Amino acid sequence: MEQEGNAGKGVSGDDDDAEEEEDEGNAGKGDHKNDVRLFRRQSSYAKMSLWELKDECERVKDIIEKFALYTVVVNSVISYDKVAVSSFRERFYGETHTFQFPFGEMALIPDDADQILGLPVEGKSTNEKFKKRLSWEEIYGLTERLFGWDQETTNGMFVKGKKYPKKEFKLVEIREMFAGTLIREQVEGLSDMQCRYAAAGYFLYTLASVIFPDSKDNRVSVSLLQLLDHLEDVKDYSWGTAMVAHLNCQLSTASRERYSQIHGNTALLQVWIYDCFPSLIKDNPDIKINPEWNKNKPRGTRYLYTGCQDKEQKDALLVVRF
Repeated sequence: MEQEGNAGKGVSGDDDDAEEEEDEGNAGKGDHKNDVRLFRRQSSYAKMSLWELKDECERVKDIIEKFALYTVVVNSVISYDKVAVSSFRERFYGETHTFQFPFGEMALIPDDADQILGLPVEGKSTNEKFKKRLSWEEIYGLTERLFGWDQETTNGMFVKGKKYPKKEFKLVEIREMFAGTLIREQVEGLSDMQCRYAAAGYFLYTLASVIFPDSKDNRVSVSLLQLLDHLEDVKDYSWGTAMVAHLNCQLSTASRERYSQIHGNTALLQVWIYDCFPSLIKDNPDIKINPEWNKNKPRGTRYLYTGCQDKEQKDALLVVRF
């Protein structure tokens, strides 16, 4: 599973940019501040709400809706239950990628990604022919085929570094460049290739925001462009396997002492907790069954979480109870 997740790991690298909670001043005070942690989650799905499919023209919609990447966006839209996720993170053992319980071990498996988010688990590995480090020539070739950019445009899109440009794009700039094709088509008209470029931009945005979210937050590695070349091949990957592997790696990272933020698709973990441990959410007024959900749909939107998102002391006590 670790091997399947290399594509996702390519986004996060060594997690040098991960947010860490400084606790130097509390060392030795005995207040046990780090014994129970409420993990913050980046607003991945809020990003997707800024790029809604209803604002795209029919040709772009047709391309996007054919692939499972759009299905996972729909089924990941669930408010974050920081108590449930934080408590199960406390039981996650990074060495084996399993949750430790008094009765034994349990693990997220690719089939969970299929059943909960609708991601395919059959297909080729995202690690197949995936390179962590692309040459500039390879990057220019990918951006030309997927976005129609020349070398000058590509260079202008790179995130600026202290000395050299980073091989990353800002998500907001990807969205601003490709979103809103419905209006653009009405005003100026769009060619079929421009529609393909817009769909490729949406998929790259989705990979960074929903499939492989990491500590880069508002940036995306150009390495992920390999998974979109060619667009017709996107449906052939085992996305469920890759997502679970990436989430496991993010859970392992979150186990480090000073980390206070968790990445990866936490909707997958959250719904898995609700499904596997219904007694933990019984009589919980913050968790309800979605009346619009039916058994023919993936289980990602089966639950409605209505609890607050503020970091409160009482929530830390709930983690202990869980």
